[in-house]
Amino acid sequence: MKKATIAAALLLSALPLAAQKPSVEVTARSAADNSLLFDAAVDGFGTFTVRLKTTDIRNHAGSGEATAIATLRAPGGEIFSLAPQDASRPVEADYSWDWINGRLDATPDAEFVYRLPVAAGKHTTVRALTPAETGMVRDNIAGFRMWEFSTERNEPVFAIRKGTVIYVEGYDAERKQAGGGTIIVEHADGTQARYDTLRSDSALVAPGETVYPDMPIALAGELPGGGSGVRVGLYRYAANRDTALHPHMMAQKEFIDPLFMTARGNGVLTDGETATAETTKKLLNAESGRRSFWQRIFGR
Repeated sequence: MKKATIAAALLLSALPLAAQKPSVEVTARSAADNSLLFDAAVDGFGTFTVRLKTTDIRNHAGSGEATAIATLRAPGGEIFSLAPQDASRPVEADYSWDWINGRLDATPDAEFVYRLPVAAGKHTTVRALTPAETGMVRDNIAGFRMWEFSTERNEPVFAIRKGTVIYVEGYDAERKQAGGGTIIVEHADGTQARYDTLRSDSALVAPGETVYPDMPIALAGELPGGGSGVRVGLYRYAANRDTALHPHMMAQKEFIDPLFMTARGNGVLTDGETATAETTKKLLNAESGRRSFWQRIFGR
């Protein structure tokens, strides 16, 4: 949570995109009519939800505090404004904000069928993980579900759905470092997929790129328990309901157990099963705007 106090008018200035460290900065400025306007400068890719809290509001007809939530994309925009009670003097207030790189309370497509993250025709052993195994035991999460898929060493890992890459661990555009380890992709319905245990410096995508279910995004890395593979979790950001343990957080990650396409048909996965990855034209074309292989290669 960041805090600030109004002393003078501040102007919003868009920040250059720096994919590795998404950020949000909120500023306030006095308008010509002495209203107090709040703007957010968003630095990153995908959707951002910003929560702004104003306290000790001076020269405003309403109560002494107010909260606003806005959904934005880079470079940002106006969040809300406070009108003056006395038009001859500016409104003043103290304010603080927090944010998430995602959409709050998105509605997932429960019928959507996802692709397994391994090559078509490949067999993979599927294992259900616990929060402790993924290092999320202290995180604000609900309905935890994350799957581990075994692979051969350095096998390509495929996107499970079309989406925008919003995070690549270790990615550095200036130094041309590919990054790896973890990749996060945001989907059209607001859900996000997290790919973990990827091989370091093996990322084949960069923040801001669009990925498709038949696109490799990185190489599988070493699993903590031995062997190679990738860990994948699908979730959305939901309004925080665990206010006892996380009283100040805006959101919690609500995990989803999706339908996957396998050789045995479409359905949820079972802990310990051996699944065979399968793709069809219907799965690959499930979302509009998918470009063909040659269009992606030649940029048409």
